[in-house]
Amino acid sequence: MLKLIGPKRASEQGGDYERWRNVSKGAVRVSADEIDVLVKIYPQYALWLASGQIAPEIGQTSPAYDEANRNLSQPSAG
Repeated sequence: MLKLIGPKRASEQGGDYERWRNVSKGAVRVSADEIDVLVKIYPQYALWLASGQIAPEIGQTSPAYDEANRNLSQPSAG
């Protein structure tokens, strides 16, 4: 998810740019503060970010779930 928005946009929502850059490169682990910022940017992923669980019936999904649903709803070329 961080690769989609980049460290600059993440730091604009909260936190230090260099810290976000290190998180995006995998040099440091994500902290609770970074999770809070990601939840602000992606509220639909809050449950997944906190627990790894999804609950589509209440609008709580994950990037992988959303991608799979997008692929299911697109007609096949074959």
